Amino acid sequence: MSTPRQRYREQVRREIKQAALARIGEGEPLSLTAVARRLGMTGPALYKYFASRDELIAELVQDGLGELAAAVRAGALPEGGPRERLHALARAFHGWAVARPGLFLLVSSAPTLAGVEEVLGPFLPVFAQARSAPALDGLPAWAHVREGDPVAALTGAVLVWTRLQGVLSVELRGPFAGVGTALLAAEIDSLADTMGL
Repeated sequence: MSTPRQRYREQVRREIKQAALARIGEGEPLSLTAVARRLGMTGPALYKYFASRDELIAELVQDGLGELAAAVRAGALPEGGPRERLHALARAFHGWAVARPGLFLLVSSAPTLAGVEEVLGPFLPVFAQARSAPALDGLPAWAHVREGDPVAALTGAVLVWTRLQGVLSVELRGPFAGVGTALLAAEIDSLADTMGL
């Protein structure tokens, strides 16, 4: 059981992360001093909760990947053909990113994506049913599937990650806001064709 002091510390850490996300969502650069000011704290006081800006960003990225993974899992269809299931997963990914653009942009620009396997995990069984796949070197442990081709599963997962990143980058950063849903459907159909789904 946690002590009142531990609960208070966790509450303040959550508030710091929320303030940082609000700042990112407003398109403002992330600095601990600006986040502290938003919360009515001094910069040095904030360092009691996060040792550095990098530590705060790393936690935000991990939180974001956890949220994204949960959204993708929630969007999975229990039945249906692989193409239909792929579209459902991609829509769930896209929907989360559009709802949380600042956090998505932070997650997608992170130098390391430990946790991405949780996001891509639901895609693996879909792509394991692919009829063809270009070969990738090396197969990480998380890419193994119970049934089907693990190489196709990993290849498809990597390709869906890059294609979703591309669609969202164009939609969230570029002059093509509002075309994401149609672009997403076309991109996922193209990927399904490439993978023989």
